[in-house]
Amino acid sequence: MNIFVRVKAAGKRRDILEKQAWTVPGDTDAPEKLIEYLVRENVRTYNAKTVDAPLFHYLSQQEMEDGEHTGKIGFGDRRNENEQDEENAVQNAIQCFNDGIYRVLVNEDEALPGAPFSLNDGDIVTFIRLVMLAGRHF
Repeated sequence: MNIFVRVKAAGKRRDILEKQAWTVPGDTDAPEKLIEYLVRENVRTYNAKTVDAPLFHYLSQQEMEDGEHTGKIGFGDRRNENEQDEENAVQNAIQCFNDGIYRVLVNEDEALPGAPFSLNDGDIVTFIRLVMLAGRHF
């Protein structure tokens, strides 16, 4: 099933990332299953990135245009040489969802923790990160 995923932060007008097409399994009947699938895929993608960039790495015009489209222009490398653990990432993401750190909308309807929901081909799933009112800057 093909869906579109976008990420937003509360209080910001534009998307952090443009809508990205994802193919998800058809048995995602709960928001936790969708979160688990997306987190596992993102961790695998992150772990597959090269650890160090080449000495004279540069971005081609096509790479910059692709980065503009997704909202981030970068070299695609990672600084941390340790691979990330999928299980910990999934548990953390689901715990944050249950704690209300972010919300999940399917089209315009909120998906609640533990509640069944259905995805249809072409649905837009939006993750809204809620801003915490604590920290050094007020």
